[in-house]
Amino acid sequence: MLKKVDNKWQFASENNLEDFVWSRLNSLLGLSGLRRQYRVYGDTCDILALDENSRLVILELKNVEDRYIVQQLTRYYHSLLDEKPFQQQVNYQLPIRLIAVAPSFHYHNWIDKKYHQLSFEFMTFTLSQQQNEVCLQLQNLDTKENIQTTVLNVSLIQKTKVSQPQTLVITESSGTAIYTRAIDNILSYYVLVKNAHKLGIPELEPSEIERLNNLGFPNKVSKLFKIRVKETRTKSGYREISIRVPSSIGVWDFHWWVDAHVPTAIETISPTGRRYFCYHI
Repeated sequence: MLKKVDNKWQFASENNLEDFVWSRLNSLLGLSGLRRQYRVYGDTCDILALDENSRLVILELKNVEDRYIVQQLTRYYHSLLDEKPFQQQVNYQLPIRLIAVAPSFHYHNWIDKKYHQLSFEFMTFTLSQQQNEVCLQLQNLDTKENIQTTVLNVSLIQKTKVSQPQTLVITESSGTAIYTRAIDNILSYYVLVKNAHKLGIPELEPSEIERLNNLGFPNKVSKLFKIRVKETRTKSGYREISIRVPSSIGVWDFHWWVDAHVPTAIETISPTGRRYFCYHI
């Protein structure tokens, strides 16, 4: 997820930046996620979300400076206002929020913003190492509000026995959620591709399902975990979904990953029957 270039930390790709922001939407921006990589009229929106007033929020993320981010958001605004998706959740009587997140903004971005009829929120991010922690600082350039969160505990890289930081996937570091890209692929396949409908969460994009299917994971695997999700129609208030994964997946690998990727989960249950609460921090 991260890489170090000339002694500076960076997200390895725009995808990795999106993964991180999606996993921290609430704590970073006070938003609730609706959909990632949402396709509308030939365009693809990075993240659609809701704010506390049920306003639709469109986030466009850039890992490098981009001259045309305002134009992109304008197209998304037009298409989404025309299509009006997620009408049961979104209050379209309120204006759509347009948020651009990038390490810096080109002079042309500021000219476009100044003379545009729509309102745009510009936010910059930086990554810096403070002792053993890599931290992300997010600043709203209009309000000057700053938010800081830990991305990675550098000392954990050695414990994972992974040679390069960019082979790691880091989500909620307050729970020390750190695992390899291989584990992320494995659990995406066995949990999301095979069981998203049972868990009550949106299915992955078709291209991502195809990518995971092409990795050739076996259909028969032996290690049995369970995920409890809320179910108001039952006396217990939950239902259990059985998830079989390869024997190489550890208990904490599974729990951390589910806590970060399955918002409906309230608990995970290990093969020995031990229960772990999900906090979705």
